[in-house]
Amino acid sequence: MRFNEGLPQELANQVVQEFHTEHAERYLLAFVYGWLGDSDLMGVRTEAEKYLMLGALNLVECVAFVGALKPTR
Repeated sequence: MRFNEGLPQELANQVVQEFHTEHAERYLLAFVYGWLGDSDLMGVRTEAEKYLMLGALNLVECVAFVGALKPTR
């Protein structure tokens, strides 16, 4: 699917830049996917592998959520 189909190029570039700016966890997520792939866990052949993968991805989401919280005073 092309989500930017029909958008002017300048606006499409702006949308992509805003997405990358707002999602700082992308590097951590890329690392986790790489680690899971290197460890041959992306195939999810057993229940244990399924829960390991879900736990790792959930941890990335938790870290990203904590990083996104702004202190209130």
